[in-house]
Amino acid sequence: MKVFLEKKSFFEFRGQRSYELDLLGKSVWDCMKESLNADEGDVSNEEDAVVLYPVYPFLERKTLLSYIEEQEGSYFFAGGYVRRGGKPPQKSRLSSLALGRGLFSLSDLPFFLSLAQEKSAQEHLSRGALIEAGARVSFQAVIEAGAIIRCGAQVLGESFVGRDAEIAGDSIIENSKIGAGSVVLSSILKDSSIGTNCTVGPFAYLRAGSEAGDGCRVGDFVEIKNSTLDEGTKAAHLAYIGDATVGKRVNIGCGVVFANFDGRKKHRTIVGDDCFIGSNCNLIAPIEIKDHAFLAAGTTLTQDLEKNDFCIGRARECVKPNRGADYYPKKS
Repeated sequence: MKVFLEKKSFFEFRGQRSYELDLLGKSVWDCMKESLNADEGDVSNEEDAVVLYPVYPFLERKTLLSYIEEQEGSYFFAGGYVRRGGKPPQKSRLSSLALGRGLFSLSDLPFFLSLAQEKSAQEHLSRGALIEAGARVSFQAVIEAGAIIRCGAQVLGESFVGRDAEIAGDSIIENSKIGAGSVVLSSILKDSSIGTNCTVGPFAYLRAGSEAGDGCRVGDFVEIKNSTLDEGTKAAHLAYIGDATVGKRVNIGCGVVFANFDGRKKHRTIVGDDCFIGSNCNLIAPIEIKDHAFLAAGTTLTQDLEKNDFCIGRARECVKPNRGADYYPKKS
């Protein structure tokens, strides 16, 4: 007996029909086609056929056929119907408890999301990765042996997590690559990649087009956008790196801002190898800092630096002894 799927939506959510909804990288429709080895198309020429609506995303073919064989004649059931000998199904509806719960309303969706989470975890566990309860990993993701996805973390889309890497906290890894031995804690990576033995987070944000080489450190409250950090470079905390190419072993201090937007266009910053960018520096793009240059803390840089240059751009302090009390409210 052939199994057919018929596109029928029982509800819509955010503009998507029920069978289009995503279950960790697979739509409800794709899940059913895969698990049932089902066909699409006209069933009018079929003598014996079972037609299902896309409401049982994880129903196995053998379970379905076993249920069908226990019944006689043509008949309806919740979520589909059977026709035998070309006869239309009877009007009476039979229970489909043997097929399990169906996706007939939005209230059923959380159940199937949790079921998808469980099934995906089992697939990755069978390949040697540890997926803790409460973690969410897509079916398309590749998680190598020895990797750990901690409770609360999400690895979505076609992401890759290398051997012995760890994704922890409430991290969201989406269509991104995490190298072997790297650790990501409570951070967001989208369409980005980090190399081997890196540390990311907590609370870092790598936006589309961001890359970090081997041994990099991207610390707390660091945002990277459309930029490349070469191996060994560190931005430990509170920095924005946008539209930049940064070389090897560069230190990017706390509070550094790569100012890439002039109000009309985005511009790029290039930083060579072994440079030091002190805390609270502003790099006004377009600009290039060549190898081994040193930028002192608190500097706003608007011109290129040559190799081995030292730059300091602070206003000198003006200290007035014993004048501090003039600026406090008078005591009554």
